[in-house]
Amino acid sequence: MFEATWRTMENRAPDILNAGYGGLWTPPPSRADTGDQSVGYDVYDRFDLGSAGRPTLYGTQTGLISAIAAMHKIGTNVYVDLVWNHNGYSTLGTTDGTNTFAKAGGYPGFSIQLQNTNPNNPGYNTLGYSNVDGDFHGANEGGDINGRVAGLIDIAQEKNYQFIRNPVTPGDSRNLPAGTQSLFGRLANVPNASNAQFYPDRDLPKNTVWDARTNSFVDLYDFNSASPMAGDAVTENATGYLMRNTKWMVQQIGIDGFRIDAAKHMPTWALNYYDQSVYAASKRTLLDGSQQRIFAFSEVFDGNMGTLQQYIRKDYNTGTVGSVRGNRDDLDFPLFFAMQNNLTANGVQNDWRSVKNASLDVNDDGLANNGSQGVAFVSSHDSFGPHLSTVAYAYTLMRPGNAIVYFNAKEFGNGRAFPKDGRGDALGGMYGDRITKLVDIRNSHGRGNYADRTPTADAKEMLIYERTNSALVVLSNRMDGGFDSRTVPTGFAPGTPLLELTGNASDITFDPHNDFPEVVIVNGDGTANLRVPRNKNPDGVETGRGYLIYGPSGPQGSLSLSNVASTLAGGTPTANTNGTTRLADVKVITANSFDVTLNTNKVNLLGSIRDHDADGDKAELKIDGGIDINGNGTVDFRSTGGTSYGFENFVTTNTPGYTSADNIGTYSQSVDATTLSEGYHYITARAYRHRASGPAIFTDFTQSVYVDRLKPVSSVNSFVEWDLNANENRDVYIKSDDQTATKVQVLIDQPANKTDAEILAQLGASGSLTTQIDRDLFKFGFFNVGSGNHVFTIVTTEITGRQNVQRIFGVATSTRRGAGLGDLDFGGTYTIGDVTGTAYGMEAMVYPNAQGQTNHSFNAAADMNADGLMDSRDLYLQRTRFRAISAPAAATAASVAAVLKRGDMNNDGSTNAADIDHLHASFGNADWRYDLDVDGWPTPSGADRQDADVLIRTIFETDYGDSDLNGIVDFDDYSHIDNGFNNSNTGWANGDFDGNGIVDFDDYSLIDFVFNTQGRGLARAIAYLDGSDPSSAGMNTPSLLLVQQHREQFGPGYANSFLSAVPEPSSAFVLIGGLAASAARFRRSRHRSR
Repeated sequence: MFEATWRTMENRAPDILNAGYGGLWTPPPSRADTGDQSVGYDVYDRFDLGSAGRPTLYGTQTGLISAIAAMHKIGTNVYVDLVWNHNGYSTLGTTDGTNTFAKAGGYPGFSIQLQNTNPNNPGYNTLGYSNVDGDFHGANEGGDINGRVAGLIDIAQEKNYQFIRNPVTPGDSRNLPAGTQSLFGRLANVPNASNAQFYPDRDLPKNTVWDARTNSFVDLYDFNSASPMAGDAVTENATGYLMRNTKWMVQQIGIDGFRIDAAKHMPTWALNYYDQSVYAASKRTLLDGSQQRIFAFSEVFDGNMGTLQQYIRKDYNTGTVGSVRGNRDDLDFPLFFAMQNNLTANGVQNDWRSVKNASLDVNDDGLANNGSQGVAFVSSHDSFGPHLSTVAYAYTLMRPGNAIVYFNAKEFGNGRAFPKDGRGDALGGMYGDRITKLVDIRNSHGRGNYADRTPTADAKEMLIYERTNSALVVLSNRMDGGFDSRTVPTGFAPGTPLLELTGNASDITFDPHNDFPEVVIVNGDGTANLRVPRNKNPDGVETGRGYLIYGPSGPQGSLSLSNVASTLAGGTPTANTNGTTRLADVKVITANSFDVTLNTNKVNLLGSIRDHDADGDKAELKIDGGIDINGNGTVDFRSTGGTSYGFENFVTTNTPGYTSADNIGTYSQSVDATTLSEGYHYITARAYRHRASGPAIFTDFTQSVYVDRLKPVSSVNSFVEWDLNANENRDVYIKSDDQTATKVQVLIDQPANKTDAEILAQLGASGSLTTQIDRDLFKFGFFNVGSGNHVFTIVTTEITGRQNVQRIFGVATSTRRGAGLGDLDFGGTYTIGDVTGTAYGMEAMVYPNAQGQTNHSFNAAADMNADGLMDSRDLYLQRTRFRAISAPAAATAASVAAVLKRGDMNNDGSTNAADIDHLHASFGNADWRYDLDVDGWPTPSGADRQDADVLIRTIFETDYGDSDLNGIVDFDDYSHIDNGFNNSNTGWANGDFDGNGIVDFDDYSLIDFVFNTQGRGLARAIAYLDGSDPSSAGMNTPSLLLVQQHREQFGPGYANSFLSAVPEPSSAFVLIGGLAASAARFRRSRHRSR
């Protein structure tokens, strides 16, 4: 798939599924030398696949990985062009008039020149290397191996200059010479710690294997996908660099194989090192537990089979375990040349005899059409196909072996001379479905041995071959009108109805006079009566469709889904959008389950020819590449190579049409949608024709779905300045965590009391709309951002229209604007106005507005605890911060006063013990003023003990038992509680610390607990009261004597109350730490008797 972004490739996955392609080949994905509009064969940086905000022509590394994942979901492998022969057009002398390519460091990973005499000149190294051409062949060298193909600088694979070629550590003498002056904005080979990701991790287990081709043992190391930065930089030559990049593409990007570009221009031995780089490299595990094998096909532009054979290696299934083996093929140029010369517009010249045995396939075993080698192609990015292109595709797609359909999506415009145009109907669309129909027939009927059924006398002008007992392929190269009638032998049983599968015979342009039968019945002697179409119809209209394909019908029917919430309708392409428009409808599933139901019909061909076998005797179901759908714990069919690989049996309902009473088949499977990730999934139901013998024949019913049970999820990736000289101007980067976002809008520092509906109304369809800069990354800019803890309100929309409003808080930012947290006017200093008396101060942020609303405003500098709320906790913490940073005394005093003011529960203008009593009396009241611990947001809750804790410990900065609120518990407080106890007084000042209206043992337990905490007697008190050490030993301090006295006075109730006050260990640590300062101020006074 050429001239398409990775996003387009991913978006068209439903169409690729429907078409049935098993592989997808793309151009080189890395950064090109001549700019980001280049197709990519002029390689600049192999490890640069595009990044956020700086894509290649096709997108970014993340986009490519995502597209590959989508292809794997539909069961399609991904192959990219691999360029080992050359780099780009830039050479030693390339200059912008000031700087040179050599001074810029040349190509990443390569030396453009080497010298060891002058440290100030490019290429200097201390390793003794000196070569004016560095890792390349010279400009004046020629020939297939050393010459420059199309002017592209040729890599010298035989040179052995050992460097660290993606330098990590500055100053390492082994580093490749780095650039010092940029050229066209590029500077190469500068050390960067992030380059470690481009190396395997040598701490992982290695795989030591024997390589017979290089006569050596080799250690193979893997990349660390879990921790990419664990890679270990080592020295290597240029070929080693190419090997490492190839393995990185396999292991870190997910590539399944390669088209090796310009292989003819490399020494054949170089491909042995390619084999090393990909041997046992894939991290994909097939369903049977075996490892995915990397496949390659080389471009060797030559018609000589002996030459081509040197580049083929297919010993992966042979040889010794633990030795390097290969899985390489060649593009079938001999067949391509033969079709170019014999499927022309000159029917007299055309000769099938020069085509049908011309394939490279013949060169290994003498059989030209058994598919043992050679990758057939009709056209490519380099070469247009023959005049009779569709006839050529019918021929190559139905033959055994691999075949390519070349598609140019034209996403980047129609005026590009390179790459060449391809088949516009490769995925269907406005140019029809001829190619997709052929691919479908290849999948459903392309099995069985190749058998030539052409009458000898007709061998020049027609080719009729059978995929034994599966399909009859009828081809003509004649350019005149009409048809030829012939009777040919077949391998089909007598009486078998053969349906014309391409649709040509039912097409009025192809067959205006109904000359071509839509069904052929095999004669009693096994022959079939055929009419061979020419490439003009009987009326002389050129169709270019001199082909028919007959085969037994597969089952007919329909696929349906339950619980479909909506449909993402496919588009209608235009000439400009034919390559990019998704055609397939996508069903949206929002429920937790849905049923997949396949109904097959009782088959009557043409309405009257009964075909019982086509009713079908079984059907299977596959979702994505193969998952457990029917709940038996495994994928039912796991053996590779068969037509059932990855499929499951229908178990909810399984009634084959072949055996049912009415010959109508029903297959149904309930699917648990909660086991499917959010986003796209791909369903294939495969119904098989009943066959007594012969290869499987089936019909595929496909449907793409979009699972949308959950809201899309995004997060703040970063918030960074775009101008280092004005760091208050910043970009926020939003990441689509589940990669479902199609649109992201973002606001900064919105009040927390805004509802989702208000946010959506505020933004509308396009307000604060971000720019998508990567597959999963969106960007938006803000000016004059102040220092503080910012809040971002993100509205993520996915393709179904479902939206999610998220409030992401606590994005800490330090800019030139403002002194930091607590500087609410961002004036650069801390003032009284930051606390009180202003519309922007902390009190204005925290207190309810005139409408009684809280969280009505937001100020990042006021969000002291980074929770995205404006509440009393921020007021308390402003005081803490001002003290900690020694803010100006006036501001600090104002913050202390503001906190005390917050404790004025009875609204009498002062804060004292009466406010504690008032709060105790107001337990259950949901008014805001009593919600000191802020547990009443967003749902109001009544005042409770936790609010009292805040009033006492945070606002008054003391603890239970401090009856005079002087910050410590001392004997004065015991005097107050004793007086309250003896005289039945109440209130905090009289020792009623728990506010229950009476001074009792609970209050004594509270004061004793705090008093012993201050005096470090708590542990001994606990041991005494819990019975672990009830002796009087060590109970001789004043605080412990009080415990002993009160235990004797009040009994077990006192002990239990005291022990219940003991916090959990983590809380105790905080409490003890908080009281340490008070303990230091403890005043000793004489014991006051009751």
